[in-house]
Amino acid sequence: MKKLITITIALLLGISGLIPAQFNKAGRTTFQFLKIGVGGRAAALGEAVIANTQDINSVYWNPAGLTGIENLEAGVNYTKWIADLSVTSGAIGYNFGPAVIAFNYMGLNYGNIQEALTTSSSGRVDTRTGSTFTGSDLALGVTLARRFTDQLSIGVNVKYLRENLFTYSTSLWAADVGTYYDTQWKGVRIAMTAQNFSKQARWMFTKEETQQSYELPLVFRIGTSIDLLGGENLFLGGDGAVNRFTLNVDAIHTNDYAERLHIGGEYVFMNMLSLRAGYRMNYEEGNLALGAGFKTELSGIKMEFDYAYVKYDFLESPHRFSLIFAF
Repeated sequence: MKKLITITIALLLGISGLIPAQFNKAGRTTFQFLKIGVGGRAAALGEAVIANTQDINSVYWNPAGLTGIENLEAGVNYTKWIADLSVTSGAIGYNFGPAVIAFNYMGLNYGNIQEALTTSSSGRVDTRTGSTFTGSDLALGVTLARRFTDQLSIGVNVKYLRENLFTYSTSLWAADVGTYYDTQWKGVRIAMTAQNFSKQARWMFTKEETQQSYELPLVFRIGTSIDLLGGENLFLGGDGAVNRFTLNVDAIHTNDYAERLHIGGEYVFMNMLSLRAGYRMNYEEGNLALGAGFKTELSGIKMEFDYAYVKYDFLESPHRFSLIFAF
C-alpha cells in the first residue's frame, strides 16, 4: 500500500515538474464549454476534486464518485460566466443496490451577439449590421457507477453533445470513465479519470469542407486526496465530528494545452460549515479560487449550498452556485 501511494505522489510531482517546459497547444479543440468546471465546491477547491467527490456532482468530474450516494440525490448548479454567458447544469442519481445510475444535463447560453461583417464594401470601420444572433452548447448524459470492493469504484458517463452557433450546428456522442480507490490508510484516496472520448466534430458537410474536423478536449486526470485532520489514524489526529481538513492534488493532461496542476484545501466545522481555497497552476486566468459551503437538514432532507469565486485578472471573475438535495 505504501508503495502504491509513493508511486502516485511521484507521478503527480513528475507531471508538475514538466509544466513550465510543455508546448502550448491552445485553440486546437472545439466544445470548449466541456472544460468549464461545474459546481461551487469543486471550483472553490481549484478543481482539485476527482479523489474527493462522492455526491451527485461527481458526474461532471469522476463518475466513480457516484457510489457515495446513499439513496436518492439531486443537484443544480449555476455559473455566471464571462462576457455575460451563463452555464446551468443539473443531475439526479439513485443508488439501487449493486450500482448507482444518474442522469445529468449541462448547458451554455451565449446570449445575444451582435452580427458584423468580416469586410465592408463601403470601407467603413464599424461593420455591424444591427442584427443579432445567438448560440448554445448542450450536454445530456447518463452515468453508471459500481463499487466493486469496499475500496474500489469504477464509473462511466455517456453523453450526447450539441453545439449551435448562428446557422451552424453539430452533434455527437462522447464518454467519460473514472476510478476511485480508498486506500483506507491515513485518509488517502486515489483517483484517475479520462473525459470526452469521441470522434471529431464537423460543422460543414460540403465537398469543399470534407477535411474540416475538430477534436474534443480530451482530459486526463490523476489525483489524490488526504484527510489530514479529523480522525485518530490521520496525520494530525483530531475529532472528525468537530474539525476536519482535507488536502487535494490533481495533475491534468489535455490534448490542447500544457500540463497543469491543481491544489485545493477544505476545512469543515461541525459537519456543517465548509471553508475552501484552491490554486490552479499554469493558467493565464483563474488561478486563485475561494469558496464556502453550508449543510443542513430539513424534514429528513439533507441540503447543501456551495459558492465559489474564481479570481480573473483581465476578464470578469465568474461566480458559481450549487444546491444539492439528498433524500
